[in-house]
Amino acid sequence: MKNFIGLFVTFILFSSKVLCLGIGADSVVFVNYGASAGFGQESFPQIVLGMPKGAGPTMGSLDVLTLGDDGHITLFFQDEIMVDGPGPDLAVFENPFFISGNPNVAFVEAGIVEISVDGDSFIMHPFDFRPDFTPGNIGKFVGMAGVHPVFSNDGVPDSRNPDSSGGDFFDLDSVGLENARFVRVTDVGSSVYDTDGDLVIDGSFSGGFDLDAIVAIHWTDAANPFMVTEAKAVSDTEIVVCFSKSLVSDSSLPLEYFKLDSISLTSGDTILVVDSTTLMLVLHTTSALGSTMPILTVSQYIESQTGENLLNRYNKQVEKYFGISEICDFRVNKVKIITYPNPSFGKVMFSTNIEQGKPYTIDIFNITGRKIHTINANSNKVLWNTCTKSGEKLVSGYYICKLNTGGKNAICKMLLFR
Repeated sequence: MKNFIGLFVTFILFSSKVLCLGIGADSVVFVNYGASAGFGQESFPQIVLGMPKGAGPTMGSLDVLTLGDDGHITLFFQDEIMVDGPGPDLAVFENPFFISGNPNVAFVEAGIVEISVDGDSFIMHPFDFRPDFTPGNIGKFVGMAGVHPVFSNDGVPDSRNPDSSGGDFFDLDSVGLENARFVRVTDVGSSVYDTDGDLVIDGSFSGGFDLDAIVAIHWTDAANPFMVTEAKAVSDTEIVVCFSKSLVSDSSLPLEYFKLDSISLTSGDTILVVDSTTLMLVLHTTSALGSTMPILTVSQYIESQTGENLLNRYNKQVEKYFGISEICDFRVNKVKIITYPNPSFGKVMFSTNIEQGKPYTIDIFNITGRKIHTINANSNKVLWNTCTKSGEKLVSGYYICKLNTGGKNAICKMLLFR
């Protein structure tokens, strides 16, 4: 049985919330230094992640990475996805400052901002260079980063508010995107023309963009990827699917998100919640499998408050091959007991092939062979909280589970983590 890892995004029927608490980028995926770069590299990449560390209007922060002339850097939002919300959706913080405190004369190191969904295709944020403005006037640079001094330090004042935090703000809607994960900033160090055809280089600012931080203003935590850590058949009609994170459910789980050999589950099939990270698909008939080596497909979908799929660019599928014959041996004259999830971090489901309604017991032994608990049951599925009858929780370790039917026995091993 081969384990697999695939992308899985929360699929339960709920509307994901667009959050408005700013959050910094998670990682750097690429950097290319230009001439005069070097400052800040000893603290790279942490120096450009997280919240900005501004130094106010009269001096530039030293908590920055200098890209150098024509240098560029790409930051990645891994655990959250930026989404288009009201107003600006992301902010770029550099370290410009007002020379001698004069708000009409700023030390500017401008940068061009590009945004991407997949990290391959970037869309440039429109910018306008106004040569008629006097040198040092921040009004010369529209739609560019590295223009406005940074007041926010570790998120105080609020790094989401351009009126109090400083920095330069950008809107996903201006580049036609509903969501994005990647932001690239390129230093304007040589001949660059704005959307009006104006040459940006005119000596009114210095090259060598100094990146402090990039912050997402609107993002959704429902974009956290779920890993499908295991999918296995525990009988000829039962499939257990385990996830790396807890699922969120406000109602019954939708059958349409699961397919076997590209065939959707039907109303005769059932999805059981074993625990917060484990589901079991119960098929009404073995013929529903379609083949002896079916493909289980789990769809990804994340629904916004307007009903749109926020992950439309990421709406791929994950596939898992699992063999019914190679892991399930449910012969007529043999009893079998299986535990899942295994390893377990709390509750355990026992599955047997005993006829429904027929009584049996499950004895639990620790690794030294001492019996510490007995379960009496008459159902072929039993959910156990891994506690004794007195309520004492079992400690982490291996346990032996013995099925007793009054003539036929079966044994399985369980690993428990606390």
